[in-house]
Amino acid sequence: MERENNSIMEVKKILSSIHNILTERKENTFMSLKVKGLLDENRRDGLEEGCVKFTDDVLGMYTSCVQYLEKWMTPMEEFSPFMWMDMIVNLKRFVESRGDDNEFMGLQVHQKWAKYFEKAKSIAAYSELLKIAQFVFALPAHNANVERVFSLMQSQWTKERNQLSVQSLKGILFLQYNFKDMSCKDFHAHMLSNKKVLRKISSTAKYKWADKKDEEEKPDEEEEKPDEEEDQD
Repeated sequence: MERENNSIMEVKKILSSIHNILTERKENTFMSLKVKGLLDENRRDGLEEGCVKFTDDVLGMYTSCVQYLEKWMTPMEEFSPFMWMDMIVNLKRFVESRGDDNEFMGLQVHQKWAKYFEKAKSIAAYSELLKIAQFVFALPAHNANVERVFSLMQSQWTKERNQLSVQSLKGILFLQYNFKDMSCKDFHAHMLSNKKVLRKISSTAKYKWADKKDEEEKPDEEEEKPDEEEDQD
């Protein structure tokens, strides 16, 4: 970073790269394998509270580092427009290298952008372009998808099935819409391979609404008991 011919843009690029790495490590609670092994040993020895405190301290360290970097990076934000030059050049090179690729040229626009983002070595090479792409492709091209959701809803919410909770209906619609291109056989194999989902299915957590309903009804039942005793007298 202290190289003689470095400009302010190179310094900003280096700091941004470090900032991205630290932010990612904070989100993933990154620790070395050796440290994770020591924590596992301490947990087995009953030192869970100390392990939790250590993990919180690690997250606090990452947070402090990120905040410190952001403090010194803020004055450099006014130079951000100059970073666009590198991003545009990289994008131009990528497009030119795919000029003879008929398969790539036949892709939809959003798929072409996805290919570019996948090919880039780091987010620093396309961070600003990604913001624009996310905004543009979030704009709905038509309302057919919304109407399709209402059609799916009507097929589930019938006279015979009108007691579904909002959460149950939401879950059914999510599955039908997001897995519409998957056959029943493929979906079955997908579910069997997802151990986390299988644990949730076999747990009683999904029936908490029933426990809550029973708790709400109990006070009413207790209030009715004195009346029943008076009738017996």
